[in-house]
Amino acid sequence: MKALSRKLIFGLLAILATFALAAAGEAQTAPLAGGADGIEGWRLVPLPRVEAKLSKVDRTDGDRPALIAAFRRTGDGRRLLALEAPFRGGVADPKALSVRYRLALSQGQPPRLALVAYEKGGNAWYQVATLPLLAGKEFAETRLPLASLRRAEFSTGSDKEKAPKWENVDKVWIGLAFDGPAEGTFELSRAALTSEPFRPTQPLPLRAEAADWAIGKEEHAQAKIISAPEGPNGKPCLRTEFSFPGRRHMWVTPSAPMGELELAGYQGLRFAYKAKLPPGIDGLLVCLNERGGAQYYADPAPPASDEWKTVTIPFSALKLGNWTKDENSRLDLDQIISVIIGLHGSASIDSASGAIWAADIEFVP
Repeated sequence: MKALSRKLIFGLLAILATFALAAAGEAQTAPLAGGADGIEGWRLVPLPRVEAKLSKVDRTDGDRPALIAAFRRTGDGRRLLALEAPFRGGVADPKALSVRYRLALSQGQPPRLALVAYEKGGNAWYQVATLPLLAGKEFAETRLPLASLRRAEFSTGSDKEKAPKWENVDKVWIGLAFDGPAEGTFELSRAALTSEPFRPTQPLPLRAEAADWAIGKEEHAQAKIISAPEGPNGKPCLRTEFSFPGRRHMWVTPSAPMGELELAGYQGLRFAYKAKLPPGIDGLLVCLNERGGAQYYADPAPPASDEWKTVTIPFSALKLGNWTKDENSRLDLDQIISVIIGLHGSASIDSASGAIWAADIEFVP
């Protein structure tokens, strides 16, 4: 009876502490699965073309034990190594998954961290990190933003839901997403959810090959984009060449898709450029395009420059183009699908031509 009373008292104290933290606005953290560090109760999920063996080692990360997944991934295309566990809960509105890990590779490129959350009603939600994990000799911490989880195609619940209801989540996967053959070990010493917003620690590069970019243009304009070793200090860059009739509004809009890049926690777009623009057009057209068709452009526009210069455009400095509409008139980072670095306007000469060079295109924290 006394033991039961103690358990009840400790349970009530834990609940009261959670409410106190929430009221004080402090970050809440809770293990993702069982145990103090959230690494208890995990099992391997059998998935195609991924061979793995799971074990546990004591005191490998200082005083912490760790799970060790020895893996071998074969074949091409996206494949997932996944660990599954019952969901413990404890954070009402998690903003990030925090893990401590160590990755060793004997073959292949580093994978990206992934999380899948399964609800009781059949819905499944997932997120894949935009940057790969780092291989190294020491344990490191990384975080995966959870502010904009995507609904999985294999979900069987209501498709009206736009975000997971964490109180309904009953199991989770931690995964490693591979895009090619790889072999090595992944050690996990901590897995927790936190209510603290995700804050990236390094820039997020955008696609740098000309083949990844598509050119939109007015029908009378001519344009092409190529990769060239003409960037700062001879590094690779993109070169967009264009020509079009003058004295009327024209546009050339090279764009790159975002793919799976997640912009939560990032503050702006940065790139190096130089631009030879025709008279009458003084600056670049730099846009972020939302899924619904809205375009947000940089104002003021980066000016023409004969020399390489680097510009950082805060998201807060982007304005909704009056040629598009947005229901909420707000740039939503989770809705951005592509980036434009081009030009538009009316040249003050009869026949206009020029070029734009761009390099080191990246999103910055």
